[in-house]
Amino acid sequence: MAEISPDAQSGLVKGALRSIAASFPVLSSLAQAWNEYETYHKGKRIEEFFGNFLKELESIKKTIGEHRMAIQDCQGFPELLEASIEKTKKEFEESKRVRYSSLLARLTFSEGERSHDEKLALIESLDTLSEQDLKVLGLFKGKTTSAIKELRWGEIGLPGDTNQQVWQLACNLAKLESRGLILRLSTSTGVQVVQDKMDPMASRWEETIYRVLPLGESLVHLLFD
Repeated sequence: MAEISPDAQSGLVKGALRSIAASFPVLSSLAQAWNEYETYHKGKRIEEFFGNFLKELESIKKTIGEHRMAIQDCQGFPELLEASIEKTKKEFEESKRVRYSSLLARLTFSEGERSHDEKLALIESLDTLSEQDLKVLGLFKGKTTSAIKELRWGEIGLPGDTNQQVWQLACNLAKLESRGLILRLSTSTGVQVVQDKMDPMASRWEETIYRVLPLGESLVHLLFD
C-alpha cells in the first residue's frame, strides 16, 4: 500500500471531521480544534524549532569557535532536518521539542565519526523516550557503569512516594534497556516485594549494575554535556 502524503492525510482528516460534524453538530468543535492545531500549533512549533536551532548554533560557536564548526554530514543533513521537524511538529512537551533542535545542531557540528544511520537512530531514540526517561538517562552522565544506588535518582523529581518512585525508576530503566541505550549487567538482584509493596531498603535491588551502551553514551553526551 502506497504511503499517504502529509497533504493527503490532512485532507482525509478534515473530510472525516466535517462528516462527523454534519452527523453530530455537537462535535463540530473537533473540526475547529483540528484546524487550529494544524494551522497554528504545527507552524508555531516549526518556528520555535528553528529559533532554538539558531540558539544552539550560537552556543556551539562560543564553545568550540566558529573556525571549528565544520559540517560533518552535509549530504545527510536534509534527512536529519526532515526527521527532526516531523518529530517536533508532533511533540506535545515543549521541553522535549527543544531537545530535537539541540540534538540536530550537535549532530551537524559534532566532532568524531558518526554514521548517518547512527544519527537517525539517535533522533529515533529521542522520539521514543519521555522527558522522565531522558532525566534517568542523564543520571549516567560521566559514567560507564553504575549501580542504581550511585545514580542519585532521588534528585530528578520522580512522582509519588518512595515506593512509587522505585517502581517508576524500574520502568524507566527497563525502557532505556529495551532501546539499546543501557544494559543490565547483574541479573541476580531482585526487588523484594513485601505486602504488594517494593522495599528498596530491604532488598538488593539498588545494587543492580547497568552499563551505558555506545548509542546511550552518544545520546548522553549530545544532550547533557
